Amino acid sequence: MEKIVIIGGGIVGMTAAYLLAKQQKEVIVIDKKEPGQATVAAAGIVCPWLSKRRNKVWYELAKDSARYYPTLMQELAQDTTLNTGYKMVGALCLREDETKLAELEQIARDRHEEASEIGDIKQLSKAETQAKFPIVNPAFGGVFVSGGARVDGKLLVLALADAATRHGAKIIRDKAQLEKHGDTVIVAIGNEVIIADKIILAAGAWLPELVQPLGLQAAIHPQKGQLLHLQFEEGIDTNEWPVVLPPSAKSIVPFDDGRVIIGATHENEGGFDLEPTEAAIEEILEEIARFAPAVKNAKLAEIRVGTRPFTPDFTPVIGTLPTAKHIFVANGLGSSGLTTGPYVAKILVDLIQGRTPKTDIAGFDPSSAITS
Repeated sequence: MEKIVIIGGGIVGMTAAYLLAKQQKEVIVIDKKEPGQATVAAAGIVCPWLSKRRNKVWYELAKDSARYYPTLMQELAQDTTLNTGYKMVGALCLREDETKLAELEQIARDRHEEASEIGDIKQLSKAETQAKFPIVNPAFGGVFVSGGARVDGKLLVLALADAATRHGAKIIRDKAQLEKHGDTVIVAIGNEVIIADKIILAAGAWLPELVQPLGLQAAIHPQKGQLLHLQFEEGIDTNEWPVVLPPSAKSIVPFDDGRVIIGATHENEGGFDLEPTEAAIEEILEEIARFAPAVKNAKLAEIRVGTRPFTPDFTPVIGTLPTAKHIFVANGLGSSGLTTGPYVAKILVDLIQGRTPKTDIAGFDPSSAITS
């Protein structure tokens, strides 16, 4: 039986573990549960179709990732009873200007031709926008797409881990190190040594330290992100509220039972610092209050702080290490990690099995960020 070691138990690592264990591979996940792991801290929005980012390579990956989510969730529902944290509630993109709303609607309709999973598309009046999202600033209208979804990263990883172990995967909560002995790369955990047929590196912002013993340097940098978990008073039913994409770098992700997550910050100089800051709280609340003034009246229930990995040009890396074709890596997903992570894991699984991924990954060559 082929033995595959996965270093990192975030969204990429655990999805890969689940998919490989289902295919009767011997799967070992090694994850120390480093504080600040991006997936655990994050709340995600699966709605790439309304993005105006000009990076077509990223968009193709994100589009295919959104298409894959419902398939994965259906599979996962057969293998775990845990809440996956995923729900298709639709996505609402806000704008004040009617012209900009019309432009957004046209972008969605153009992209619908190659991505029918967008679902229904509708430009909403200000009154209709308020009906969809009752706490919205009444100055805003919206474009609604029914295929948008929300994801709680912490819950999804727990569900994936449960399903993977049910299929025989082993999860070790410890720190892994790579060691090179001649042409052989081994995985060491303390005094224990594991020799694997294939290795997946899904270590997020901790990748540079991991590959250093192999004589490699990884241009992966940590970015601090802070998210606010708000709790609204009883009587405010948030269960079916859509995820909200305002004209901002920050977003609004409603969950059930009055919980709404807002943020996040993008602190490139924050490194691995996990201390929440008053400045970030004020920044997020002030920004989101422009679009939903009621957030200032909600209870601040929790602040989550995570560490995202990003590359110098913000392009992810997906594939094999330049010097070891049996070692597979995915990294640099940044703030779109929850959107793209599960599908990126599937791409790695396809590569491991010698299959050509449906998505062209030539633009994500690891040698662009990992060098000797």
